Amino acid sequence: MFQVLVAAIIATAGVFLALTLFIVSGKAVREIRDARRRSRRNALEPSILRYVHGEDPSILAALRGGLARSDRPVVETILLDHVQRVRGVERERLARGLDELGYVDAYMDALGSTRWWTRAHAAENLGLAGAKRATSKLVSALGDDVAEVRLRAAKSLGLVGGRAAVRPLLQALGEPNRWSTIRIADILSDMGREVVHELMEAYPELNRHGRLAALDIVGRVHALETIGWLLARLDDDDADIRARAAHALGAIGVLEGAPRLRSALADPAWPVRAMAAKALGRIHDAEAIPELCATLRDREWWVRANAAEALKQAGPMGIEALEGMLADEDLYARHQACVVLEAAGILERRVAQLGSTGTVRDSAERVIQRFVAAGQTGRLRELAVTHGDPGVRNALARLLPLDNAPMERDREEVQR
Repeated sequence: MFQVLVAAIIATAGVFLALTLFIVSGKAVREIRDARRRSRRNALEPSILRYVHGEDPSILAALRGGLARSDRPVVETILLDHVQRVRGVERERLARGLDELGYVDAYMDALGSTRWWTRAHAAENLGLAGAKRATSKLVSALGDDVAEVRLRAAKSLGLVGGRAAVRPLLQALGEPNRWSTIRIADILSDMGREVVHELMEAYPELNRHGRLAALDIVGRVHALETIGWLLARLDDDDADIRARAAHALGAIGVLEGAPRLRSALADPAWPVRAMAAKALGRIHDAEAIPELCATLRDREWWVRANAAEALKQAGPMGIEALEGMLADEDLYARHQACVVLEAAGILERRVAQLGSTGTVRDSAERVIQRFVAAGQTGRLRELAVTHGDPGVRNALARLLPLDNAPMERDREEVQR
């Protein structure tokens, strides 16, 4: 029994010793390998960078005519590190070096690996290498069973660019069960104006989900050639399509769409009215001021809020219109005008003008009297106590209602 116990202890100790030696030796091997690679990187990197910034057609000259097998991971790391940091000609030369040294072929082969992380890594590197000839393989990778591989392939297609890359990404927009639509839309938007014509052509084939995302992309790309196409979308039967089209027109920001956006302020769907008002504000359409003032009476808070913001963005004429709406018969319109004028600092500017004389003071008094009549006196009461000019404080005390006058209405009452 004793001998068996001793044998068990010795065996256990032997196993632990073997594991310790294995771990220590493994770490030593990795450290030796890493030290060698750092040394080789220090030796090779200056030559590679001279190639990147030079005019030599081949990277092999920088590597003295060839690449040793042991140096392949070092050179790959150098090329991949720098290709992510530069643009233009330098990036093209780095990508050409990756292709010339056979890394692109290796990545394309790795897309068929049984290990998903190898496929994902290969897909990502093909995008960094700008490998247009790998487009068809990357498109095939969009159908991979692993989401990470699909997403990296999609991102690489965005980096590779070109018509062949755009179509499959557009189709992915309509598959929210397999894709993150937001990330695909980001990839397409980053591709810039080259996606616009493909997008307009593919639009009729997209499902509703894809069409909504497509309109958002057009707005983010800011493509002027889509104005007419977007205006046609304002006649769509789907209210969400009309609203997204109005939003895209505002994001592009040209006056060409202003007349149709003014008409959209009367759309039966409130999201369309809200987006039309917001768009008119973005394009600073002064001619829309009368319609925007009327929209301040809308029953939907978002529509009123966007209309008031649009008036503020219209400049002095819009501010004057907002001050005029303080005397409107509609409670919603008066309240919205008060909120925006106060938030924009116009109210405090008017209060400061009470220290002036003549028409400036008279105009300021009229605006403040309208605030008081609208029951929005909270900020005015604070300024009546805290304002640095005694003359202004006295003027506010004269204009504000007495204790038995109507107090400020509950703003939540009208924010519905």
